[in-house]
Amino acid sequence: MTFYHGSPVARLSELQPFLSEHGRPYIFFSTDPLVALLYAVKPVPKPFSFYPYGFDKGNNLIYSEYYENAFYDLYKGKVGYLYECDNLKEITTPTQISCAYATAKPIKVDRIMVIPDLFAFYKEQENKGLFRIKSKKDISEKEMNFVFGELRKDVENNNLKNLPQHEMSIFIKKHFPTVWETAKD
Repeated sequence: MTFYHGSPVARLSELQPFLSEHGRPYIFFSTDPLVALLYAVKPVPKPFSFYPYGFDKGNNLIYSEYYENAFYDLYKGKVGYLYECDNLKEITTPTQISCAYATAKPIKVDRIMVIPDLFAFYKEQENKGLFRIKSKKDISEKEMNFVFGELRKDVENNNLKNLPQHEMSIFIKKHFPTVWETAKD
């Protein structure tokens, strides 16, 4: 079985574990190359995460735009590297994502695919019916309130109001100003 790892870093022959938002050093993989490539862009710094995707009933990937034109903003013109690794041993599933796997050991890369523009690549996948962008106007108020609540927790639990120049602070202020303004110090 082939496992995929998306990265913004070029020409790797071996993947190394790094501290993840799960509190342990892992290399994450997906059995779905489209999911893996979403991670070739790092919209926010670790330990934060901003990958708003899910799956429809046909198990096709859906990216939810929690702010206007988010997918274009984050993926247009970005180069992505899809690392393919065959027959991984000692893998675990530390998330609720059915196609996600992880290992804590370095892994040799078997093949690399370079995607020169991730946005253009995903639009091609969208045209094939394999991927969909759910625009902000199509997201329910309940879902948006949940997202706002999670972002507000990030601000409050990480003392970001006192770190206004932090990359995550800048991201939230720019794209979710109401969250920033209503979060407690």
